[in-house]
Amino acid sequence: MKIKLKILLLTILVTQVLVAQQSRLDALGGLSYSIVDIDSQIDPYILGGNPAWLVNSQLNTRLEIDPQYRNSSGDYHRFYESGDIHNIDVGFMGIKPLGNSGTFRGYASYQYEIQKDRNRILTLAPYSGDAFFFTDTTSGDYRYSGPTFEFMHSLEVFNNLYLGASVNYQILDGLKKAYTFAETLYRNVTGNIGIAYRFSNNLSLAVNYQIYDSQEKILANDVNNTDVQTFLYRGDSYKIELRGSSQDYKLKKFGNAFSFQTQIIPSENIIVGINAKYNLHNSSSLFKIGSIIDSEDGYTSFDETNIILQARWIQSSAFTFGFTAGYTGNNSWSRNSKRDLTIWDLGVNDIFSGVGLTYSNVNNSLLVGAEYELHSILADSLKYIDNKFSETSAFNHVARIGVETTLDEMFTVRVGYNFLYKEHDFIFGGDNVTTHFITLAGKIKVSDALEIEPRIEYATTSLSENNLYKNNFGIYTTFRFYKF
Repeated sequence: MKIKLKILLLTILVTQVLVAQQSRLDALGGLSYSIVDIDSQIDPYILGGNPAWLVNSQLNTRLEIDPQYRNSSGDYHRFYESGDIHNIDVGFMGIKPLGNSGTFRGYASYQYEIQKDRNRILTLAPYSGDAFFFTDTTSGDYRYSGPTFEFMHSLEVFNNLYLGASVNYQILDGLKKAYTFAETLYRNVTGNIGIAYRFSNNLSLAVNYQIYDSQEKILANDVNNTDVQTFLYRGDSYKIELRGSSQDYKLKKFGNAFSFQTQIIPSENIIVGINAKYNLHNSSSLFKIGSIIDSEDGYTSFDETNIILQARWIQSSAFTFGFTAGYTGNNSWSRNSKRDLTIWDLGVNDIFSGVGLTYSNVNNSLLVGAEYELHSILADSLKYIDNKFSETSAFNHVARIGVETTLDEMFTVRVGYNFLYKEHDFIFGGDNVTTHFITLAGKIKVSDALEIEPRIEYATTSLSENNLYKNNFGIYTTFRFYKF
């Protein structure tokens, strides 16, 4: 029998610099490599997050305002997660070409999130690959709120040589509204610098370097100034108890990532892009000794390799074919720093490929697209401290369908559908998991300078053998201005 693995795919451990702004693609079920769109271009900026290529990728001025509401509910979740999460977010994204001075991109957002009745855990993301869990003894509601800012600039410094850089800053305040009334201050800073060179109209190469630094500080106090009881779990079973009127805990993370991109255009209607990325990062679990000294209790090291290829063939004005393939390999190990003992080794490898096709009629009033991907995933977990050893493999399937129809010059309707079947869910641990995801959206062209794109999303995930479920619901609106 397969042992359930409490694994979060490590590709989402590090906050990405680029915040997705792709309302049309999202409305069409997430179609990407098989559809021609400003946000699905196969280039170093879209495919690899390289800021140097921004000046070539985004040629038009636009300002997008994106208010959104999301809710996740159900009993198919992990032990330390909430079964009812509400998130309200508003984002502002602007792109401004500056002529010979390059192109500027700015982004800002504010997030407010309530996690209802979350079980014991006091850290923001307990399943981020570490083997350490900081908890108290009760369940309670958790509130997180705070802003995110990003600034990016790209320009051509010499003929066909491009430079770009960006900085991203996020800060969140958290509060548990029960027992320890733990206060969280989360801060994340990301820098990204890139260079690209266009050798010819048919070949471009680019590289970029990213650095990440985050810190989560948690202060747990009893409101009556009496002792509070907290625990630091090492693995699933073993823990140390901490008592005192004030508990001070830190989780620090630092990482570097190197990426390489290439864009090849062998003919006028074929484009191929490759992105290869290596990411090395770590996290440290720290407790304060005295008033100023932090003592490291646990340490986790991560390394990630990600390679993705995308190709698009515009066969005619009616048909566009897409192809993707790639590999993601994640490895990590955790140790008890004070005794220098390894307590967990984890490896996750994903090999995938996919194909897609979109069709547009003569006057482009109807578009129909579909994509299918197959993922072969292998996970090897050696949790020495809990005496749990497992190796699990699975074939997971993803199918996407999108339909867009233009009713007149003002109104466009979009519908998207996804079907996911997982022999094994490597995030939540279930077998034979199915997800149905549907989007209903539209576009209202108010004028040449303003478009409004509302969207509703609903997804249901079920684990039939255990009668578990998870539902996700979202309401989104994009206000897009082409002059500002």
